[in-house]
Amino acid sequence: MNNKIKRLTFTSMITAIYFILCFVEQTFANGAIQCRLSEALTLLPLFFPEAIIGVTLGCLIFNISTGIIWDITIGTLCTFVSCIITYLVGKFVKKDTIRIILGGIAPVLINTLIIPLVLMYGYKLTDGYIFLAISIFIGQFIAIYIIGGLTYFPLKKVLVRFKVINSKEDIN
Repeated sequence: MNNKIKRLTFTSMITAIYFILCFVEQTFANGAIQCRLSEALTLLPLFFPEAIIGVTLGCLIFNISTGIIWDITIGTLCTFVSCIITYLVGKFVKKDTIRIILGGIAPVLINTLIIPLVLMYGYKLTDGYIFLAISIFIGQFIAIYIIGGLTYFPLKKVLVRFKVINSKEDIN
């Protein structure tokens, strides 16, 4: 199969997986206390740039389903920027443990600082900014560092085996 078709297919799969995970966990995907397990996918740009589009589109599609313009625009933009920064970390950092640690900082930090404002202005939540920031931080930490971190190494083996990425040493 053509490499471009493989990557397009993989990007589409990422989009679908992000949306499905959010849809299944709707109770915890929005609101004051949230943990989008799909946010673990924000580590995928460590492996290849096409994941930026897949994760962002999955986030956009789910956020459209909320009907909240703040979430559709600002929430999706947070994910997009996080994925770009994560990709840049992956491009320049080759040691896996450091990649995971540094790659997760942007999605955790950006969402921790900005999503509370989306919740306050878009969802009209009256919880304080600090409470919402702490809540988002905890959810992002769980999704990215625990779920994403645990799946990083098995996923890397699969990506190498199926030649989605070049080799164990040369990720990008």
